[in-house]
Amino acid sequence: MSALNYSTPRRLLHWCFALIIIWASISGFANSLLHFPPSIETSITFINVSLTALLLPLFAVRVFFAVAHPAPKECAAIGARNHLLARLGHLALYIVTALVLVTGVLMMDRPIDFFGVLTIPQPLEATLLLNFFNDVHRACCVVLALLVLGHIGAVVLHQRRGCGVLQRMLP
Repeated sequence: MSALNYSTPRRLLHWCFALIIIWASISGFANSLLHFPPSIETSITFINVSLTALLLPLFAVRVFFAVAHPAPKECAAIGARNHLLARLGHLALYIVTALVLVTGVLMMDRPIDFFGVLTIPQPLEATLLLNFFNDVHRACCVVLALLVLGHIGAVVLHQRRGCGVLQRMLP
């Protein structure tokens, strides 16, 4: 790993999570807010459940690599306050992502079908708990979407200020 770039595993995990979270957010919000035919709604739900089930074990791997492979040194032009904000933003992204993943599993009112290859039993059956975790999941999804937008905005801002933060995450 270069002192200027994130490690290869961190970059791969970052983009895997980024693509799945962006897909699941856009398609999930569209599925909730728009009136698709039932077959499309079912397909979107199936894909999202399968993809996010994939992220559950990868999340532990991602946390491991975040600890084992520290971030490269920040651009000096960012400043101490913005560096702290960046660290807090990343921590918030990790925490809210974990909450979205866990509540997504706990809100399931049926077994979890993982791409038709594996079926994971429904973790909870009590309607009150399912409704609670569904509400928490939806709220966390909104927060995660806002954090992702803020993250992208910060990258754009830092790029415009001459700190090549995006290059550190690219191959």
